[in-house]
Amino acid sequence: MKTYKGLYERIAAFENLHAAFRKAAKGKGLRADCAEFAYGREREILLLQEELKSGTYRHGPYREFTVRDPKMREVKAARFRDRVVHHALCNVIEPIFEARFLPESFACRKGKGTLAALTACRREVRRFAGGYALKADVSKFFHTVDHRVLLDLLGRKIADEKVMRLCAEILASSEDSRFRSYFPGDDLFARGRPTGIPIGNLTSQLFANVYLHELDCFVKMELRHGAYLRYMDDFLIFGPEKPGLWRAFARAEEFMAEKLRLRLHPVKRTVSPVHGGVDWVGYRVFPSGGRGLPDRVRLRRRNIFRFRERCAGLRRRYRAGIIPLEAVRDSVVSFLGYTRQAQAGRLMRRILEMESF
Repeated sequence: MKTYKGLYERIAAFENLHAAFRKAAKGKGLRADCAEFAYGREREILLLQEELKSGTYRHGPYREFTVRDPKMREVKAARFRDRVVHHALCNVIEPIFEARFLPESFACRKGKGTLAALTACRREVRRFAGGYALKADVSKFFHTVDHRVLLDLLGRKIADEKVMRLCAEILASSEDSRFRSYFPGDDLFARGRPTGIPIGNLTSQLFANVYLHELDCFVKMELRHGAYLRYMDDFLIFGPEKPGLWRAFARAEEFMAEKLRLRLHPVKRTVSPVHGGVDWVGYRVFPSGGRGLPDRVRLRRRNIFRFRERCAGLRRRYRAGIIPLEAVRDSVVSFLGYTRQAQAGRLMRRILEMESF
């Protein structure tokens, strides 16, 4: 297996750090920490470069808050200078791993995303219209990523000790001990293994794909399931019959516990007929009704309910003078962008007629 050396000098190069600064500042120029860094950008970049080259760089603390997206998530925001380092690292190492990732992985990758994942799902739904779909996800994935396992996976391609130390520094900046558990073969000290990557770090997106690339390879090459899709920690496997999919699930569950120290969610695991609709990346995809009709894409009912709840909140705040009409417009337009991929024009016209501001 090919490994890469001499990467650290590229990460710490002034040109790379300046490009990382520009990426980190995109859309955030009005934030205080970004504006402060930008005001003396050359000095700040040179200082950051010196810390990286001398090995004295230490990741700072996080600002923690909760968002609803749509469920409640704990997000950690790093200092701006640390986000510059995240971008600088990813600028150099992401292409190395991106070249290895399988096309069935869709999250946080250039040229992929929810639309590509939806298109792939529609293709498989047409193929397995009379079959079944296994849907599952990883329980508490970001909280339970094992640092030692992740560093071993990164080290398969990166033979630069300084880069590995930087990755370890970023990982050590945020640990989560709440959901640690024992796995087969563990000793009594196993629960002391550091775990967790913060939702909010750019590096976490790359690290997550590196980690779950092992699952992709297992399903495609060991289980030999060609009809497989993954979006972050959610995955689908299509097949002609239920027992085969449940056997695939059992083997995937065993593999993830043994090799990745992860558990699949104890409830979010279903094998259901494709003709009843496949729930994927915010939509429900149904096969064709026959007679040359195309497959159908519907909105999730709960997403429609959430939109109406959000409209009620926006309406109250707009009428109270708390937010401008532009904020209402942006929220509605964002939801309409989501609905464009579904056959929901008539439904949305009725809803918008009811939601008067």
